[in-house]
Amino acid sequence: MTPGASASSHQPVLVAEVVELLIGDPEGAYIDLTAGGGGHMKALAKGLGRVARLYGLDKDPEAVKRARQHLADCGQVKQVVHAAYGDLKTVAGRIGETSYDGILIDLGLSSDQLADAKRGFSFSIDGPLDMRFDPGSGRPTAAELINSLSKNELTAILRDFGEVKQAARLAGAIVRERQKRMLTTTRDLAAVVKDHSPPPHRIKLSARVFQSLRIAVNAELAELTQVLPDTLSCLKPGGRLAVISYHSLEDRMVKRFFQEAATGCICPPKLPVCACDKKPQVDIITRRSVTPSENEKAANPRSRSARLRVAQRLAS
Repeated sequence: MTPGASASSHQPVLVAEVVELLIGDPEGAYIDLTAGGGGHMKALAKGLGRVARLYGLDKDPEAVKRARQHLADCGQVKQVVHAAYGDLKTVAGRIGETSYDGILIDLGLSSDQLADAKRGFSFSIDGPLDMRFDPGSGRPTAAELINSLSKNELTAILRDFGEVKQAARLAGAIVRERQKRMLTTTRDLAAVVKDHSPPPHRIKLSARVFQSLRIAVNAELAELTQVLPDTLSCLKPGGRLAVISYHSLEDRMVKRFFQEAATGCICPPKLPVCACDKKPQVDIITRRSVTPSENEKAANPRSRSARLRVAQRLAS
């Protein structure tokens, strides 16, 4: 076991579907931009040939340790690197493999992260209100955000990243509560939500509030916006990009990106000759998102919201 690492309890989702849809060339190069505990990479290694190259990235240093431990016996795995998926181009240049036959992004929060009280991701486990995927990133914690941002700024986070109804009312409650005492733990924030939501909606609202802050802390949507175009420039012709999302904000972004990348000329219909010179970059493999089977949802309830979309790079 790698020093400081512990075995992962996380169950990767849509594993068989990822292997089937992502692998084109069994002897090619593949990269998982969100390695987590290494579950998807382990399955991909089993589907790849002996000379294939498989790489992993993760912004969570603890996840990198777990992945390296879990993948130690996989000959195809060349490196698991501590880096954010938004750093794809930089990392690809550093590891010496700049074009890939398949790229995977799994945007979910792992069970390991949720269960670790000191990370502050779960509203049901008391701990410091941190929520950073990479604690060494220097980014502000969730506690720092909720204790310093204005009501309008908090409202925007809850509304835009958590799709929280009556976001302004809840943001106001947070501001009033922090005037009495600093909100520094998950229990502190969960108590504010509990006090301002009816019992039938408490769990769902708490999940949305914690989701919205996590997205803000880690700038997740901005990073996704950045990395999607980068993946296309790092894919070989015929290579595939697979993205697993877990909430409507991410899924809409991925769907829209694929649709725009698959669209050719956007000139007005009445223009006799194309002036935009826009050509399709991808073919969308999954016309509808792929979702877990009923058996998988029963075995792993956290997979219920997963949505997999896959596109294939066209020749230039």
